[in-house]
Amino acid sequence: MIQTRNYVTVDFQGKEIPSGHLRPFNLTANDGDIHQYATDCIIAHWHQEMEVFISTRGQVRIGIEDQEYLVREGEGCFINSDILHSFTPVDASPCTYHSFVFDTGIVGGAPGSVFDTSCVRPLLESGIPYLQFTPCKEDAPFYDNFSLAFEACRNENPGYEFDVRTALSKILLFLNQKISPVSGAKASSIQEQHMKQMLLFIDRHLSESFGVAELAGSVNICERECQRIFQRYLHYRPMEYVRRKRIYTSAAKLLVCDSPVTDVAFEYGFASPSHYTKQFRELMGMTPTEYRRLNLSAIQLPG
Repeated sequence: MIQTRNYVTVDFQGKEIPSGHLRPFNLTANDGDIHQYATDCIIAHWHQEMEVFISTRGQVRIGIEDQEYLVREGEGCFINSDILHSFTPVDASPCTYHSFVFDTGIVGGAPGSVFDTSCVRPLLESGIPYLQFTPCKEDAPFYDNFSLAFEACRNENPGYEFDVRTALSKILLFLNQKISPVSGAKASSIQEQHMKQMLLFIDRHLSESFGVAELAGSVNICERECQRIFQRYLHYRPMEYVRRKRIYTSAAKLLVCDSPVTDVAFEYGFASPSHYTKQFRELMGMTPTEYRRLNLSAIQLPG
């Protein structure tokens, strides 16, 4: 099943929760426009699954840990397991994409199997965090097999899971052939671990009042180091990120519940409904009520 999403759901650990539609076959196939997300981007997140991605229209900047890569229309990429990443459109034009987020067990099978040790483990344990592809002859195996897997998910003919597994296996085999043994290990830095732990703290305490001191203290670092880490990985001051996180999360909530705006404001840590409305308008260009009405009307339009 191909999904069109406009949000990323995370669990209590701050990791993305894959869609439950294909839970027995732990893979999510996406077909969407990044502008459709309430944030107008896909904010920094991570998951244990691997991800392969192709930009089908427009250009997107992909943040990988503390680096940023430009992916043009038609280009694609691989994002390794447990890597902090984000997607931001370059401009206001459509920014559509296809992607797969999949559990490595689909390819590797049982831990220790020949498929696991020869194809999956080399990428998990010593592979690079990110690899980009262009639509050229050299990268044809990536595109050809991506297309086969996507069409299999679109059609869902009996036994399509075997076709998807074969195509993804060939993509990972191609990745192992493409990267050099000295490409660099996918090792998480201490700063990256602190970043993930602070994102977890924010998600757990989003409805509460806290400052930079409490955020830094959650990982036993000083406020200055907290500021440096946020600037390095997210390019925001810590409390500016928290403000945006509260607004973006509340925007998604407005579309899936009928709670009064006042209740949503207090749920996401705002001191008053008027303060919430002011902050929401500054970031989203409209009030919470206008946002809810406009987006619910669009969802209900036929076709």
